[in-house]
Amino acid sequence: MGKRPSLFEEFCTQAAQAFSFLVENAGFTGPEATDNGLRFRRPGLVVDSWFLNGHEPGVMTGVSALGPDGAEGRTAWLDDLYVAAGCGPTQDVPGQAPNRRSTLKRVGRHTGALQRLLPYLLGPGSDDLIARSC
Repeated sequence: MGKRPSLFEEFCTQAAQAFSFLVENAGFTGPEATDNGLRFRRPGLVVDSWFLNGHEPGVMTGVSALGPDGAEGRTAWLDDLYVAAGCGPTQDVPGQAPNRRSTLKRVGRHTGALQRLLPYLLGPGSDDLIARSC
């Protein structure tokens, strides 16, 4: 019997698959591995998906605006952006993930929310949306 992958490894595998629509349909590159998860980039935007395995484990997704020079600007949490854009309530983008099953389920909830939000992030006014959500 083989060793079961760590929850962080499972998170990264599932997030890479679930967020692949960013690369396939929205001009992002990635995923790049980070200390806490994965990063996807395109001109003007960065999407980070993190697995936080601390006292209160959770899944977080952040969206950062990039300046013309590539410098990272403000970062807003997905749930705040989702609400600000009128996509739905914050409960649609849960973060707490106290166990393996809920952690992996959260990845799907975050990707679904990001898919609904993406037209707002790629359209005019995305910088303003991010600024209002910080």
